[in-house]
Amino acid sequence: MNKQECLQIVELLSVTWDKPLDTQTLTIRTKGYWEYIQDLPYEQTKQTIKKLGLTHKYAPKPGELRIATLAAQHNETPPPDPEEAWATLQHISQQIYNGTSNYTKPHPALAATIRKLGGQATTLHTNSDRQMFINIYQKTIEEHIHTKYGMNNDNTT
Repeated sequence: MNKQECLQIVELLSVTWDKPLDTQTLTIRTKGYWEYIQDLPYEQTKQTIKKLGLTHKYAPKPGELRIATLAAQHNETPPPDPEEAWATLQHISQQIYNGTSNYTKPHPALAATIRKLGGQATTLHTNSDRQMFINIYQKTIEEHIHTKYGMNNDNTT
């Protein structure tokens, strides 16, 4: 993507989420987004904004746009939020305790968290367990995002 395309992305984003379109604001916003999306393909980024515009109440921050674009480009889903990950872990635990193993494979970030927790992962159920899980999961998400979607990685092509 070149700087003119980045400006067009910011204009589309601004119109989609009813942000100011004056020249000064667009220039500042474009500089901020440029730092995060300059190595992304223009068309894929544009499609990501259109998709997010249908479901998101607020405009994505530059890093969120980067993650969503790269995830879409590689046909991946971003990591679930911590509460959704906790619910998925609880579902997996119930399946295991019911003697079945036909649960849906968890997102790689959740699977990494389960590996970090070891054998105790499926025994977590209290509020303090949930908080411990969320703390570990959030650190795992950060590692996952930096590795998968961070700047200067090989995942942009």
